[in-house]
Amino acid sequence: MKTINRTAITIIPKQPYINWADSFNDVKVYYKEAVTTILIPDKYGEFDYEKYLKKIFKQIFEEQLESWMADPDVWPKKRDYKAFKRWFDVLCSDMTWDYGDGDIEHDEY
Repeated sequence: MKTINRTAITIIPKQPYINWADSFNDVKVYYKEAVTTILIPDKYGEFDYEKYLKKIFKQIFEEQLESWMADPDVWPKKRDYKAFKRWFDVLCSDMTWDYGDGDIEHDEY
């Protein structure tokens, strides 16, 4: 097993995001276990990862919205850092282990 030279932050939707996602369906379909993990530079750890998060939160916010509804016209208009923190919890792990076999592959989106 090897460590990866990145810090992982996990984006966990909170009730405002879940309510927004469910507003597009007659049936509640969003499930809380749908989280996103992002690797950031390892110079940021559990005590200062928020410095980097404040640089990229808008991109993360929009990616989370787009993953549910591609039309930006239906996204919430207010997408500042305070709104991001109301809509998502963020967990930090500054020790990332690689238990997989083979090389890590990257896909561009």
